[in-house]
Amino acid sequence: MIAAMSEPMREPAETAGWLAAAQRGDSAGFDAIYRWLAGPVTAFARARGADDPEGITNETFLRAFRSIDSFTGDGGRLRAWIFSIARNQLIDAHRRSQRRPDELFAPPPEGAADGADVVALERVGLEELHDVLSVLTDEQREVVLMRLVADLSLAETAEAVGRPVSAVKRLQARGLKRLQREILAREVS
Repeated sequence: MIAAMSEPMREPAETAGWLAAAQRGDSAGFDAIYRWLAGPVTAFARARGADDPEGITNETFLRAFRSIDSFTGDGGRLRAWIFSIARNQLIDAHRRSQRRPDELFAPPPEGAADGADVVALERVGLEELHDVLSVLTDEQREVVLMRLVADLSLAETAEAVGRPVSAVKRLQARGLKRLQREILAREVS
């Protein structure tokens, strides 16, 4: 069975202040943004099977830092923007490694999931989670991971993947239904 999704990660009330400070060049503002989002970005990269999830996180925030002054939007859009940078970093890392596309979603190395926020499915251990996710299409997998691991809202996920909210809803619903069937089939056998 599919576990109920947790409440979406709430945008801290201070986000607007952090963003304004970061855009003025105040490192304390950007540091607060980093503390807010670095954990979820690392968990997302880890769940996507990145060889170096911390490196993906570091590169994501380096790129965000370099262009934060040109960002327009609120905290929700900021979160989606950061995750779209992370997604692009994962794609770039994949291209650099010249691996097959299905390897982009390979299970993380032994012990890499320690401390990850990946507790989205009932009765499915973390090791089995990667195997179960392999039944999804690449798009479904990405949406499910952004929603359940990165804890993005529908709008944030849509912005991060460059698809309409309606498409994200369909991908998520179909992906979760497919996961539910797969988990039930595994429980029966």
